[in-house]
Amino acid sequence: MEKFPPFFPHHGKRSAHFSTPWKTRISSWLLNSAFCLLAASGPQALAQLGPYPVKTPQAIFNAELIKRDKNTVWIRRQASDGRYMPQVGIAVSDILAVRMPRPGLFDAVDRLHAAPNATDAQFQSAHRALDRFILQSRPFRDIPGILADEALLLKGRLHIRKEEWRDAIRQFENILLYGQPSTLTTNAQILAGIAYMKVGETQFAAEYLVDMPLPEEDEALLSAQLFALGDAYLALGNIDNALMSYLKLVVFYPFVQDNEPRALAATLDCYARLQEWEPLYRTIQEIKKTYPGTPAEKVADDMIEEYREELAKAGQFFDGDPVVAPGDKPGQPQTEPEP
Repeated sequence: MEKFPPFFPHHGKRSAHFSTPWKTRISSWLLNSAFCLLAASGPQALAQLGPYPVKTPQAIFNAELIKRDKNTVWIRRQASDGRYMPQVGIAVSDILAVRMPRPGLFDAVDRLHAAPNATDAQFQSAHRALDRFILQSRPFRDIPGILADEALLLKGRLHIRKEEWRDAIRQFENILLYGQPSTLTTNAQILAGIAYMKVGETQFAAEYLVDMPLPEEDEALLSAQLFALGDAYLALGNIDNALMSYLKLVVFYPFVQDNEPRALAATLDCYARLQEWEPLYRTIQEIKKTYPGTPAEKVADDMIEEYREELAKAGQFFDGDPVVAPGDKPGQPQTEPEP
């Protein structure tokens, strides 16, 4: 939760009674104000950006980007005394990069995406502000350093947060169609694959996610990627690869996003389909020992009920608390071990 300076009423006092609702209210007000100000700000001309440092083979100079005319960008160069020179055209191929700072709007959207109590009105305001930014920057999106595609990615993430999967896919596909290859386009493809899995288009999900690098810097995205890839493989009948996707989460990323219990539970169906009863037994045993009372244990109990006979035979060769006691039959309660 954010910390606020002491000029807010009762800061640091009577916190149990006062601070939480005030912080929630103030945080909401700050987000709303940020989106209103950012949507209203910006250059007056529709496609005017800057001034930003523009790098060409000959020099680096500050300039406003006024408009795009096919392969020419019209700019107003800023002199050292702050005055602007008349507009001139410069070939897009002569612009090596534009050093466009990350807008405060993007930071506000990041905070909104992480805010658990964000309202629909705040999401709508964020989309309007992003749409304005995209409209201004899109003519220059193929110039390195212009952040139009990042704005599209943020819009897609906001749609994911609201489970608007088709709207999210449209943003990510736009990036993949027009964006330059980069970490951002890689993440857009991963997010598109996850969204395709959510709407049941498993073939597209698999095609988008197979052989994609894992975004090690974003553990939440990495986890969602491996779960979606495993689910896609499973739906397409590729059980071995589904199992490998889930096991990567258990072995390499167990302690983020509740990955270990979720992934262990996901492996159970794979083992059952492969008729690998001993690994199935061991995994159920581990879930019931380590994660009692969780959704993972509910999945394990369902598997016990469905495969009681097979598990009873497999359990003859293992130590520890029995998952199914020998002699139990389907539909009968599990025999409690003797104390």
